[in-house]
Amino acid sequence: MQMMMQNGVRMRALNAAAIGGKTFATMPPFDYSPPTYEGMSKQEALEIRKKHIAHAVHRQFYYKDPPMFVAGKRQYLFDETGRRYLDLWGGISTVSAGHSHDKIREAINKQLGTLQHTSNVFLHNKVNEYAKLMMEKFPKESGLSCIYFCNSGSEANDLAIMMARAYTGALEIVGLKKAYHGSSAGNLSLTALPLYRRHSMPTVNVSHTMCPDPYRGIWGGSKCRDGPCQTLRSCDCQDDECHAAEMYAQQYKDHLFHVCPSGGGLAGFIAEGIGGMSASMMAPKGFFKKAYAITKEYGGVNIMDEVQTGFGRLGTHYWAFEYHGVKPDIITAAKSIGNGYPVAMVVSTPEVSEAFANSGFHFNTFGGNALSSAAGIATLQAIDEDDLMRNSDVVGTRFLEGFNELRSKYDIIGDCRGKGLFMCLELVESQSNNTPLPLYHMMALHETIKNHGIIMGRTGPFGNCFRIQPPMCVSADDADFTLGVLDTVLSDYVSGNIDVEKFKSN
Repeated sequence: MQMMMQNGVRMRALNAAAIGGKTFATMPPFDYSPPTYEGMSKQEALEIRKKHIAHAVHRQFYYKDPPMFVAGKRQYLFDETGRRYLDLWGGISTVSAGHSHDKIREAINKQLGTLQHTSNVFLHNKVNEYAKLMMEKFPKESGLSCIYFCNSGSEANDLAIMMARAYTGALEIVGLKKAYHGSSAGNLSLTALPLYRRHSMPTVNVSHTMCPDPYRGIWGGSKCRDGPCQTLRSCDCQDDECHAAEMYAQQYKDHLFHVCPSGGGLAGFIAEGIGGMSASMMAPKGFFKKAYAITKEYGGVNIMDEVQTGFGRLGTHYWAFEYHGVKPDIITAAKSIGNGYPVAMVVSTPEVSEAFANSGFHFNTFGGNALSSAAGIATLQAIDEDDLMRNSDVVGTRFLEGFNELRSKYDIIGDCRGKGLFMCLELVESQSNNTPLPLYHMMALHETIKNHGIIMGRTGPFGNCFRIQPPMCVSADDADFTLGVLDTVLSDYVSGNIDVEKFKSN
């Protein structure tokens, strides 16, 4: 297929159209029409949402004019008018195999016709079939072999903390600054982002060490990350040894020296393999190996939060702990695990699992029920059968290489980063100062990108990052379309053709 250039950024000729002498990206063709929508109007839905949906929820709109999604297929969403959008956020990194995946839908419908629910205090076949299949996804040498199924990532992380404390007999949990592990009462203390901590009352025995951020952190530079996107600042790291990783690991060790001065009392260290709400924050190469060794020196367990990184999204590895070459004692997983169906799990070593069982009675009404197990089984099979881990690698690399090109062209792109289909663009006033782009400017850009037919996340401690974690079936043509849209929108922005002032709050 012929390749063309739009203002220096590559895009396929298939995805371009000329209007009034200007070239615009056009969405790739898709042979599907959603059912005709016959439900309530968008206006009525907005009124009900405002009146009856909790304030904490109904105020969370990303857009001034939010689309009302009523259907989805593979990597696309459809609003009530039938307009198609490219979904680059996958319901917050949750839709893995694709919207309304035939295999997963059929598996759920079939299970509904036999046994929908019975608690795990009874024996039923589906959860055991699911556990057997899930264990095939873990390297035997990992030592992870005991699964506690639950319903959400927050719940899984709560359980992981309880397990760490039960196993070690200690209380202190250490996480990373800028981390997100959920917003439940138990996890809010671990979530170290200002948006979630404004008026919270964190629980005790939780602390945070320095975020190992090669872009905004004290250390790090152009040799610290694995992958096509590096920071623009230089560093003195070598190919076989990352100085930044060592310095951040020593910060962690110094932190433990102060919070666990006797050399004990550490229950666990928890971190995401790549940060989610911290906008694809990638630790320097080798950091996790060093940090995990320090945890063991203090008698703690290592917990890898795989809620967003798991199930092949990173492209080269099924799990982030494999990518980092470490052996956690506990991992948590959710989101992509059920392709949008509420499923989650904690996987631990047998020793941790035994200690947790002996610490008290623990029960979960819905975890591992027949219907969620059927959805989980079908999702694992769909990811394999559709070769989605390889697709994440190939298409993710295409996105990331394009982001590098856009950063070379636009001074407002301070950083681009990611691995596989776990990516981010961070926007700034200028690469010379890396001052976060004002929030209302981000809102204007976000709305404009949506108007071009692309849905993506907006996140980061300053709200200045576009977050891209699409269904793993997204295509190379979708990547080229996205790069073309971003090129158009950023060009319009720097030319002053986007009205940002109307997004400025009073």
